[in-house]
Amino acid sequence: MAKGADVSDEGVTMKWSDKDGEEHSLVVDSVLVTVGRKPNTQGWGLEEMGLRMNDSGRFIAIDGQCKTNMPGVYAIGDVTGDPMLAHRASAQGEMVAEIIAGHNRVWDKVAIPAIVFTEPEIVSVGMTPDEAKEANENFMVGKFPLAANGRALTLEAEKTNGFVRVIARESDHVILGIQAVGSHVAELSGEFVLALEMGAVLEDIAATVHAHPTMTESFHESVLKTLGHAIHIS
Repeated sequence: MAKGADVSDEGVTMKWSDKDGEEHSLVVDSVLVTVGRKPNTQGWGLEEMGLRMNDSGRFIAIDGQCKTNMPGVYAIGDVTGDPMLAHRASAQGEMVAEIIAGHNRVWDKVAIPAIVFTEPEIVSVGMTPDEAKEANENFMVGKFPLAANGRALTLEAEKTNGFVRVIARESDHVILGIQAVGSHVAELSGEFVLALEMGAVLEDIAATVHAHPTMTESFHESVLKTLGHAIHIS
């Protein structure tokens, strides 16, 4: 938990406490403060329209086709709830346009990537180990460091101590989630999402030829690590 920050000519001294209550400090160049977001639902006359809100009262309630309780009125994006991400809104908009055009579409996405575009970048798709545990999944985990990836070395991406981590169900090897940290890992998110949308098992990725030298090999090797036979790490 953040406890405060002292700004000086040398930088910013951040203070925080860990889960055990022990306090720590660290001098950094700058601090990014995120204060959260809220849906832009005020001042549009939604109450007068009679649009139903969800149980929290913060977001417009929608069904699996982004339909509201009012016929002919759809809602997409941040006003409909988490995850409040641009690519979710775009995908919902495309679906609604097709529904209006007469196509039969339903929102049934398996995974939506969450990416933090910092340095290093952070990507999360599907379940984390903690979420898999909460879902009572018996799972296996494999983690591959970018320092063992040739392309990462040429891009100096290994300097961020990055990695790719795969979580898979132990019984059938279905991939449940993927996380990655490091420079340029956002470019891997498409393959991560595709694996979950297609219901891929570890063996599907292990048997797929990944071009060398590319960052995608780190995903391949993390899968091999999960299976217990990674090539470039023990």
